[in-house]
Amino acid sequence: MTRLTWGSLVFAALAACSGGGGQPPDAAPDAPAVPDASVDAAPTIVDTAAVYLDDCQAFNRRCEGADAADPRCGACQYRARYRGDQCTAAAPCDDLFLYWSAYDCDTPALIDATTALLAAYPRTIILCAQPIYPGEILPTSLGAPERDQRVVTAALTRLRPGGDLGVWSGVNLLLGGCSMGATRYPVVAARYAEDAGWLGTGKNAACMSDGVIDVRAQDAFVGAGTSPSCATRHRRVAHAYTRAAPTAAHACSASDGGQCACDPAHAALAYPGDCGDGDCVEFDSIVTRDAAGPRFAAGVSAASFAVPHWKLVTEGERWQDDLANRCERDVVPAGPFTDLCALLDADPAHDCAVVHAPDAPHCGYYNANLGPVCLDWFAALP
Repeated sequence: MTRLTWGSLVFAALAACSGGGGQPPDAAPDAPAVPDASVDAAPTIVDTAAVYLDDCQAFNRRCEGADAADPRCGACQYRARYRGDQCTAAAPCDDLFLYWSAYDCDTPALIDATTALLAAYPRTIILCAQPIYPGEILPTSLGAPERDQRVVTAALTRLRPGGDLGVWSGVNLLLGGCSMGATRYPVVAARYAEDAGWLGTGKNAACMSDGVIDVRAQDAFVGAGTSPSCATRHRRVAHAYTRAAPTAAHACSASDGGQCACDPAHAALAYPGDCGDGDCVEFDSIVTRDAAGPRFAAGVSAASFAVPHWKLVTEGERWQDDLANRCERDVVPAGPFTDLCALLDADPAHDCAVVHAPDAPHCGYYNANLGPVCLDWFAALP
């Protein structure tokens, strides 16, 4: 049974902000960065620094706004950090926290958060992964699963026994992320089988917050908003998922806000090789709801998810009905994540707990409580 707990959302998939990143390293794309043991003196945090895989730029990508001028746009990126006094090749640590970043793995707030986690959980290795740098790029599954497989495999090869770092025993894997970081992984996991090869030999779980896993529902939610930023976000979905012009005799005036980016009368924008060579709106929407209640989208079932243990967080529900401020507050409606949790929990091979934090801003509760919400929960799993 789904366990409901109540605590007090950057609306990633549809956000208008462009992300961006810091200065790229001088190392060649595939060259392992030299671990920097000087990041923190006591205790020592070993940091690979950001590693960019520029060959990922051969996969489908979209570079928009300020990111269009970034020569790294469309690369894959990862960064691993761990306690050098706790995790070594001679005595590897069992727990790996694979954090799917919404933006750049070099984001200062993310580095601060992982530093704090390493102080509290010294035998946990933290791996940040960004399959499509600098993040926040639509469609959700663009370049999947090749991007995801490339970046995760490159990082895990180094971390597992026999790699040049060799500090992860390969036993336990926890996947985390918020916003786009909690959007891409569930969609990729539902639509492709590659993630089964990333799992540990022991326990495997996912703890995520405020992902967008029903694009049509999210677009309708934003389209009904009355603020200027809702229209901006709506247009961004239209540009990423549909052609500029709808089919003949179709008028957007019939839809909420006159936007209808995901209206069926708009022709799907094709990304050859992606989205099953079909409509990316449908492909990136892995749950749906009708009069009979929630259900998985066509082609998706609980068995599609290799990870058995799930904890999903929703944030900011108190502003869901505030049409003037829902976009300014980056609200992601709680329904799809709640439905995904219920559907997974109904399967004998999976379990899922949902946590609602209605008074918290987007990702605020999750980011402020990563340790107790995710790592402590993970440690307590059998």
